[in-house]
Amino acid sequence: MKIKLFFIFFLTFTQISCDSNLTQKKNVYFKNIQIPDSLKGKDLEGNEILLGEINIDQLKEFTKHWSSNYNPNSDILAKIKPLIKKRGIVLIMGTWCEDSEREIPGFIKILESINYDIKKMRIIAVDENKITPNFIEKDYELINIPTIIFYDDENEINRIVEFPIKSIEEDILDILTGKTYKHAYYK
Repeated sequence: MKIKLFFIFFLTFTQISCDSNLTQKKNVYFKNIQIPDSLKGKDLEGNEILLGEINIDQLKEFTKHWSSNYNPNSDILAKIKPLIKKRGIVLIMGTWCEDSEREIPGFIKILESINYDIKKMRIIAVDENKITPNFIEKDYELINIPTIIFYDDENEINRIVEFPIKSIEEDILDILTGKTYKHAYYK
């Protein structure tokens, strides 16, 4: 009887010990991005979405199922790189939005490819009515999303709305070089 109890105790202790080690390894090898409840909401179908001002790590964590097979033109990226360094970017998108799912992974891939400091990009996640709980989107005159706005200091240069006219990188280059660029909803 004592041997049985000892054996059960030993197995239980070993199991707890293994679980602790596994958890410890997870913390060492995997970065858990916390997304506060204040940034979460529900879409019209009850699915969880992000709302408000978020950072790139939160966006990547929430949309890790999005993928990008986008292969930007490296010649155009080389032209964009020196032009975009000191420019500000505001990205307004929806984690529920198919257009955002289609365009944003490629856009982020472009920024990462040219070593743009993505952490300085302002990212605003809106609901299906293009609204955030604290209405931070109201200053941007949204038509559709995603909307990518480029700034020189505090002045808007231009924006890509919903989808690029040529390709994401060609549109960015046109905007940053001052070429005439009209997004799809320009009037």
